Amino acid sequence: MVLNSAWHTCSLFMVALIMTSMSYVDNAIAGFVEIGGSGSYKKSNIGTDSFDESQSLTASFSYYFDESSALELSYTDGINRRLIGEGQPDGQLTNMYYKMVGLDLVLTMGTRESTVRPYLKIGGVYIMDKRIVTQYWSNGNAFPENTRQDPSALVPSAGLGFKLALTKSWSLKVGAEAWSSRSISEQPVTIDYSGRVGLSCMF
Repeated sequence: MVLNSAWHTCSLFMVALIMTSMSYVDNAIAGFVEIGGSGSYKKSNIGTDSFDESQSLTASFSYYFDESSALELSYTDGINRRLIGEGQPDGQLTNMYYKMVGLDLVLTMGTRESTVRPYLKIGGVYIMDKRIVTQYWSNGNAFPENTRQDPSALVPSAGLGFKLALTKSWSLKVGAEAWSSRSISEQPVTIDYSGRVGLSCMF
C-alpha cells in the first residue's frame, strides 16, 4: 500500500514537471539534448581483513530549453559493502543495495562553447529499492541472511558540479549530489550524498 501511494505521488510529480517543461519548450527558440553516464567507486581498508566499499553507476538524459536551463532524468544503481573478517572463521558481511530515479531542474553557467561550465541542480529522487542484507558466520558456519527493506519513497535532492569541455560535443562531468535517506516524514531526517565523475555528450 505504501509502495503504491509513493509511486502514485512520484508519477504525479513527474507528470507535473514534464507538462511544465513541455509548455516551456513550445516557446523556446532552440533545444539541446545531452546524454551522460557517470560512476563512483571508493574502498577504505579498516584492517588487514576488513574493508568498506561503495560503487554506483548513473545514466542521465537531459533536455536543455536554452544554454542555461535543462530538465534531467536520471537512473542510479549502487551498492555499499562492509566486510569484516575476510578469510577468517568469524565475520560479517553487510551489503546495501539501492536503485533510484531522479528528475531535476539543472541551471548551468556559461555558454555551450565555454570550456568550464559550473551547474546547480534541484529536484526529487524516487527511491525504488533500498535494502540491507547482513550475513554472519562463526567457526566457518554461515548463518541465514537477514534482510531489511526500506519502503519506496519520493525525496528531495540537490547537487552541484561542473562540466569541462573536451570537444565541441563531449564533456567531462564532475559533481556531488545529496538526497534524503528516506521519506522526510520519518524522523530523524538523514542525508545521503555521493560524488560522481563521468562523460556527457550534447547534440
